[in-house]
Amino acid sequence: MLGGLKEIFSSAVVWPSLEEEFGEYRKYFKGRVLNAGAGDRDISGLVHGEVMNQDIPGGLHNGKVDVFSSLDSIPVADGYFDAVVCNAVLEHVVNPSACVREFYRVLRKGGYLYLCIPFIQPEHADPGDYQRYTKQGLSHLVMSEGFVVERLEPVHSVYHTFGWLVERWLNSRRTIGYLLLRVVLFPLLRYKTRHSRRIVDGMVSAYRVLARK
Repeated sequence: MLGGLKEIFSSAVVWPSLEEEFGEYRKYFKGRVLNAGAGDRDISGLVHGEVMNQDIPGGLHNGKVDVFSSLDSIPVADGYFDAVVCNAVLEHVVNPSACVREFYRVLRKGGYLYLCIPFIQPEHADPGDYQRYTKQGLSHLVMSEGFVVERLEPVHSVYHTFGWLVERWLNSRRTIGYLLLRVVLFPLLRYKTRHSRRIVDGMVSAYRVLARK
């Protein structure tokens, strides 16, 4: 019980599972699929085919990395993959355009890129944190490297945006006032992030694009 209370009052956000977040996009994850910047995210159960997990040496991963490399230099032949999944990674690289150019190279003609990048999120270095993207910025990023945008939309509800910001703010100080605000706000935000699908475009945690080569 005490552990549950501690979790509630230290965290204002309940994030969806990867299965929930990917939703209908999973139908594009088939054949040879690159999990770009895999970290500790296992998507093998969400893919109809073969997954290659790529990450940098020394990254925060679960030990199931198949290829260690930078995202702008993936050691496979041109057109090797049927799909590339890059989820919440490109904010952590200094050269996102070069990475998207490499995704284009390693995809076969007609292959799909699923790319999700933050818009309104607190800074979270892993190991660095360099940029955020608006909807227009994300569209420009992929189109400038040759992709055709199929879908472009927000990710998560407005309560996820509020929740992460409020959580970072109210966990920044250990005072009675901040504790009382956590007691009031965190349970409400946890409930809303779990149950609400309310999206306010322009006030979103992240955007995602489905692009075709």
